Formats: sequence, C-alpha cells, structure tokens
Amino acid sequence: MVDKNKWFLQLPGKLPPRMRLFCFPFAGGGASFYRPWRDKLPEDVEIVLVCLPGREQRFGEQVIDTIDVMVEHIFEAISPLTDLPYAFFGYSMGAIISHHLACEIVVNGGVGPSLLFLSARRSPDLELTRAPLNGLPSDSFWKEVVKYGGTPKEIYENQEYRQLFEAPLRADFKLSETAVSKDLPRLSCPITVFGGDTDTSPVPKDLDGWANATSGAFAKHVYHGGHFFITDHLDAVTAIVSDRLESVA
Repeated sequence: MVDKNKWFLQLPGKLPPRMRLFCFPFAGGGASFYRPWRDKLPEDVEIVLVCLPGREQRFGEQVIDTIDVMVEHIFEAISPLTDLPYAFFGYSMGAIISHHLACEIVVNGGVGPSLLFLSARRSPDLELTRAPLNGLPSDSFWKEVVKYGGTPKEIYENQEYRQLFEAPLRADFKLSETAVSKDLPRLSCPITVFGGDTDTSPVPKDLDGWANATSGAFAKHVYHGGHFFITDHLDAVTAIVSDRLESVA
C-alpha cells in the first residue's frame, strides 16, 4: 500500500488553483530544486513537488531503481490530484519518469496531462550511447557523475558524504540507464523540450525525436550550457512554462 501523502508536496499560489504542475527531479536531486518556481509561475497554478524515496524528507527509505516500479507507485498515489487539468515537468531522470507516467495514466483510461515539459533527456526512440555508470567502482562512478555538473563540491570532495549519497544516486542512474521507452504509446498533449548546447548526454539533436512521441504540438528550446543549463537560464525556462500553462483553458 502506497502512502500517498509522502509522494507530493503542494505549493499553492495566491489564487484558487486552475491547474497543477507536477515537477519531477533529476538523478540525485530532490523536490526542493523546484521551490523557487513558486514565485515564477502563475498564481492560479498549484505546483506539486514529486518527492521520491531516498532523498530529502524521505532520506533513509528504500530507493527504487527501476522505471516500472517507480511509475507503479506514483500512479497509485497521484489520482486524487488529477481532478484538475495538470501538466508534468521532468528534468533528466524526471523526464523519463514523467513521460512513462503520462503514458501509464492514458493506457489505464485516465485523463493524461494537458502539457508535458521534458528537459535534458534524449527522445524515447534513442538508446543510451555511452557506457552505463551505475555499476562502476566508487571512485570511477563519482568521477563520471561530476562531469554532468550539478553535484555540490561539499558532497563529491567529502568521502563520508559520498558514502551517504552514493546508493541513492546509483539507484537513480540505474533507473535512468535501464529504462526502455521506445515502445510507449503516442500521447496527444503538446510536448515542450529543453536542452543545453554543450550537453553530451543528450546532445541537442537527441531531443528531436520527442516530436514523434505525441500527435500534439512540439517545441524545442536549446540554451547555452551543459546538462544543468537551467541553473543559468531558469527565468527563460520558467517564462516558457508559464506561457504554456496560461494557454491551457
């Protein structure tokens, strides 16, 4: 039995909610990454932070390292919050989870998201081209993780912190690296993707295939930067998200 209250943290605006935006974190990240978004999005859009086990307020809980189990748990928990129109925003691993979840909801006869925002994740028709990281020895694993950026120095330069966070991070990379997305059904909602022009996984052209994941509109936005380009372009990204959310009647 899934404890639904653990999975979501709701951040209402100053107006009654017209719709909800569910925000899914990247590998090793937590829900708090999206807290600053409350001041950047429409006040009639409730932000719902997706809280995954093994991090932040759920640190110490059993991690989930496969996409099917992750989606099964979130699917069981999310239905009470889909009574309003809603959208998903997923970053890297969060993009995989949100896409699979959207497909799962539709396949089971539910009303899918009105909009899907996906960032820093190759399209579902493409396979992983680099060697998997989740099974590397500890030193090699962290050396590769650091290349992505986004990892605070106080973590990767401190052996005790690395030991503390390594298992959940490995689980996230395993989920991300073993997820198979090419056979998922085609959605009908608009898909907007974001990427960095110097990111190596995915490179910008790896985002193009997302156009085939929906019969709806497709838009692609590329900014200067690597995998975590969003740290330098948060206002630009949230401005686009806000504009799309405002367009949903």
